[in-house]
Amino acid sequence: MNKLLTLVLMACMPLTGFTTCIAIYVATNGHIYVAADTRRTFLLDDSDKNKFETICKIHNVGNTYFAVSGFDDAGLQNAANTALTENIDIDKALKAFCTIMTARYQYRMQQIQQYFPEKLQKFLTDGLGDVCFFGFINGQAKIQEVQFKVRLNKNHLEINYQVQQVAYLAVIGISKDIDNANPDELPDKQTMLGKPAVYVEKLVELEAKKRPLAVSEPIDLLELKPDGATWIKKSKDAVAIE
Repeated sequence: MNKLLTLVLMACMPLTGFTTCIAIYVATNGHIYVAADTRRTFLLDDSDKNKFETICKIHNVGNTYFAVSGFDDAGLQNAANTALTENIDIDKALKAFCTIMTARYQYRMQQIQQYFPEKLQKFLTDGLGDVCFFGFINGQAKIQEVQFKVRLNKNHLEINYQVQQVAYLAVIGISKDIDNANPDELPDKQTMLGKPAVYVEKLVELEAKKRPLAVSEPIDLLELKPDGATWIKKSKDAVAIE
């Protein structure tokens, strides 16, 4: 493939790296607290290793909120918006979302396999996307996580997804740094129970320290209650994903 065609293809593929960090926690007071870093890095553009944007990764359609992390984050956001707009029932919305993204990721991975084969192993190892849908149903907090993965079967790419109910804590878009952190690196139980907003923020700050080129401040911080949401912190510099 010639250089011009490569550049045209990349211009049509707003695809980003998925080392990002979003922490979603149902506190003892029943509220949902969400912290998300705002850095968006570009996986396929090797021309400038420092290129990034500042975006908000927490969104909502009506009373249902969602947070996106992953490859082709614009596609994830648009699919979630479409599914939630067209389906009031969250289970139907999740099914529609997964259907849209499975087809989209199948096409994207075929492009990667054809034009950027050296990038494919990263997706096979790390996965494609991780999205959490959250809100309140009958006054009770509910978090549902959707993970997309790709595998290679006899040179044929297969897209798989898993939907799971989260009990009280989801940390998505990470490379296992938080899972593998030493106990003294993590916020203590007193913070988790007494200062839930600080707790989720510190989780994201930890990942930012470990991977500053992929995860960085400012950190958006949201408190969601049964009667509405409050932005505790929100970046003024964030741009819309396109």
